[in-house]
Amino acid sequence: MKAQKNVALAFLLGAFITGGALGFSANRYMERDKVCIVRGENPLVEVMSRRLQLTPTQRSQMDSILDLRSHQYRQAMAPLRPQLDSIKLEARDHMRGVLDERQRAEFEAMILEMSDSTKKDGEQA
Repeated sequence: MKAQKNVALAFLLGAFITGGALGFSANRYMERDKVCIVRGENPLVEVMSRRLQLTPTQRSQMDSILDLRSHQYRQAMAPLRPQLDSIKLEARDHMRGVLDERQRAEFEAMILEMSDSTKKDGEQA
């Protein structure tokens, strides 16, 4: 019986680590080129404009290219999002099974905090 518990715990730990790694990797991939908009300007375009000494026309074209790329990234990830969400929710269910009542309540609060912070960033939790 103890061996089965150890195997189950190892599976849950592996699922948790794998889910975290996949989530982190997907987030970094999606966010690596995303930059916040400051006063209507894209900081990446600002840096490129300064370092490459872009003309106003080139700067506008670069901004459009980066906007298109961002849109294409979101489109490419859209089919994967349901599968990633499913993996995340399944891992959460497994984690709940490991926790006691007090820990589960705190875990739910953590999930809510993470959900609120990602909604503020324009993503779904």
